[in-house]
Amino acid sequence: MSLVDLGLPPLNALVVFEAAARLANFSRAGAELGLTQSAVSRQMLKLEGFIGAKLFQRTPAGVTLTPVGEAYVAEIRRILGDLAAVTHGARGSAGPRQVTLACSHGIADLWLMPRLQALDAALPGIELRLRVTDDVARLRLDEFDLAIFYRRERPTGVALHVLGTEEIVPVTAPGRPALADDPAPTLLAIEDSLREWLDWTHWFGAVAMPQPPAARVWRLGSYALSVQAASQGLGTALGWTWLLRDRLAAGTLVPAHDFHLRSEGSFYLMRPLDRHVRRVVRQTMDWLVASNAG
Repeated sequence: MSLVDLGLPPLNALVVFEAAARLANFSRAGAELGLTQSAVSRQMLKLEGFIGAKLFQRTPAGVTLTPVGEAYVAEIRRILGDLAAVTHGARGSAGPRQVTLACSHGIADLWLMPRLQALDAALPGIELRLRVTDDVARLRLDEFDLAIFYRRERPTGVALHVLGTEEIVPVTAPGRPALADDPAPTLLAIEDSLREWLDWTHWFGAVAMPQPPAARVWRLGSYALSVQAASQGLGTALGWTWLLRDRLAAGTLVPAHDFHLRSEGSFYLMRPLDRHVRRVVRQTMDWLVASNAG
């Protein structure tokens, strides 16, 4: 069945339409796409005929979108973006030694990066592609071979291995005062509404300890920056013990309180169930599990 049979316009016309709408000028759209102005105009006339509505208003300076055109281009951009992502994901997972691994920024910075050299040595010739995002709710299964994320609820549609549970304790640099002994602590936090992780409000509420009135809060751009600031003695961060266990074991970070808050969430290693598992993906998954246990 062809696209016409499905009632769909030609894909090239949609690409031309997006460029013309973005640039508000047929000549500039043609220059970007390697077409003449008249070719762009013909494509748009055909597309308007196909839809049965005007998409553009012609002006002396160029073109402007009609209300129908504005609504249509918003959906076309979303669909073209999804098509590009699906194609990129299919191409990215097709290589015999390529593995696409998705994870959050915190996991990439604090858990995965220190292990990459050992991974490269254990699996010679592996081609690793990292898909780093904190918006796991919008991550599609076709965008990765493996993924490592913290989730409050157990994910579906994937094979799972629990790498660690969420347990947090305030951490700071060695020699810094304990949280209970500091009347004016600097509390290091992050500003990210997409995260499902617990924060200072949860911790103080669970320990039944009032936040010191003189405390100040630094909201940094990422969890890795918060941890780095704590390591430099700039304040106290909430330490997720699974992510920071190497630093806690080495003593570069130390607990600033003895209360550990644990939630029902876990850090999961995930693999889509609806895809053939290539040998290099299985090897990578097995290595990540073994590395976590070591």
